[in-house]
Amino acid sequence: MGRNYEVLTAEEFQAAEGVEDWQVVGVEVVASFATGSFVSGLALVNEIGRLAEQVNHHPDLTLTYPKVGVSLSTHDTGTLTTADRDLARAISAAARGLGVAAEQRLA
Repeated sequence: MGRNYEVLTAEEFQAAEGVEDWQVVGVEVVASFATGSFVSGLALVNEIGRLAEQVNHHPDLTLTYPKVGVSLSTHDTGTLTTADRDLARAISAAARGLGVAAEQRLA
């Protein structure tokens, strides 16, 4: 496919800076953002869509009142990759920019 990324282990993903909002679950990473309202959630979903299109890497999203769930994995490899790490960082930064906090990760 010509995509330029590297496979990451769960440990490598978790050790990366800027992904504290995310939890590794199998071969994907998940995060939940407490938007507080449907309108704020929609704004976050729209920003995630813009970021995903920019890098041609698309997460699975769940928009509910009052949160947005995000799941990332690299479908063509069936693993976590640097593309997931980079998009996770960008999504977390976008959420912070919109004043949206991540929900606490499960232990």
